[in-house]
Amino acid sequence: MIGEISSRGKSMFAEEYLAIVRECRDEDKCFQFLKEDKPGVALELAKSKNVSPRILDILTRHASITVRHEVAKNPLTALETLKRLSTDKDMLVRDYARRNLKALEKTH
Repeated sequence: MIGEISSRGKSMFAEEYLAIVRECRDEDKCFQFLKEDKPGVALELAKSKNVSPRILDILTRHASITVRHEVAKNPLTALETLKRLSTDKDMLVRDYARRNLKALEKTH
């Protein structure tokens, strides 16, 4: 019973923490989150609609393919970053980056 409460408390804390990461608009604070290297942080930043293009660029070097997928799909990812991702070793990363590039070209 105590283990369940403790585990549930940790889970709620993790969810709240990741929600804070997701909503972060301060680039310096986002850097701090990345430095802490807690599980899920890179993915939340990669999917965020508030993150800076600079943070997204940093995340292109992340080991997780899933993180790179999300960076390639994120509409805030800079043109140069998308061009680099369009040559990523992972086929889906390349595909997402190319789709995002095409979408950017249509709006500009």
